[in-house]
Amino acid sequence: MINEIFKDTMVNMNWTEIQNFVDKNALVLLPMGVIEEHGPQLCLGTDIYTAYIYCLAIKEKLEKSGHTVVIAPPFYWGVCQSTSGFIGSFHVRKNTARALIYDILLSLSEFGFNNVFGVNVHGDIEHNIAIIEAFKEAQEQLDINACYAFDECRFPHFKLKLDEPYLCPIKTQTINVSKAEISDVHGGDIETAMMYEFYPTLVDVEKAISLPPITLDNSSGEDWLFGGHIKELSSQGYLGSPADFKDVEVQKNVDDYAYRISEAILRRIV
Repeated sequence: MINEIFKDTMVNMNWTEIQNFVDKNALVLLPMGVIEEHGPQLCLGTDIYTAYIYCLAIKEKLEKSGHTVVIAPPFYWGVCQSTSGFIGSFHVRKNTARALIYDILLSLSEFGFNNVFGVNVHGDIEHNIAIIEAFKEAQEQLDINACYAFDECRFPHFKLKLDEPYLCPIKTQTINVSKAEISDVHGGDIETAMMYEFYPTLVDVEKAISLPPITLDNSSGEDWLFGGHIKELSSQGYLGSPADFKDVEVQKNVDDYAYRISEAILRRIV
C-alpha cells in the first residue's frame, strides 16, 4: 500500500534536493486530476491518486532509459464538467485551472527545469482544454519544453494534428485488462480496482460489490460529457461495473499505461 500522494515527490524534498535534480537536467512529471465524486464506493481523490500511481511507474521506466526523473507536486484543482452539480465535485473554472497550471509550469521553468510532462487521468473536455491551453502558452512563452501527454485518439475531437510541440501523443490502449461487459467510464471496475490495489482503505468493498452495472446509450452520452445531468443518468454517480473490480488485471494496466506514456515522452525530450 502506498500511504500518500506526496511520497517521492518534490513536496517531501528540501530545496537543495530540487537543485540537485535541476543540475542533473531531470525530467519532471506533473500528475494531474481533480477532486470529484466517484460513486459511493470511492473517495473524491480517485483521479489524482491514480495519476500519482501512474507517474511512479512512468518514472521507473524513464529511469531505466537512463534519465533522471522527479515528480512535481500533484495538481488536483481541475475542472469537473461531467459531474458538476454532484456533491463532492469541486468546481474550478476553466480559466482558473489554466492559470494555475501555467503558473506551476512557470515556477518549474524558473527553477531551471527544461522538460516538464503532464500526466492526467481526468477526461472532462473543459479540463483537458485548460491543460492543453496552459501547456501551449508555456511552450510558447517560457524557456521550457512543456508537453502534455494526450491520447492520440482524442486529437481529432479537439481539432489537433498530432504534431503540436506542446503535446505528447499517447498510443491508444489495445490490451484488455477488464472482464466487465461494459466499459469503465467513471468509477467503474478499473478505477475501483486501481484504488483497491494501492489504497484499499479508501474503497468501500461491500458497497462496490453491491452496485449494478450502469451504461449509457448514444443519445445520453452527450448529456454526460457536457455535464449537468449526472444524477439523472446515474443517481449514485458512476458509469461502469464496479462490482467486477477484483477481475481487473491492475499491474498489467499500470505497466501498459506507463509504457505508452514513457514512449511518448521519450519522443519529446529536448
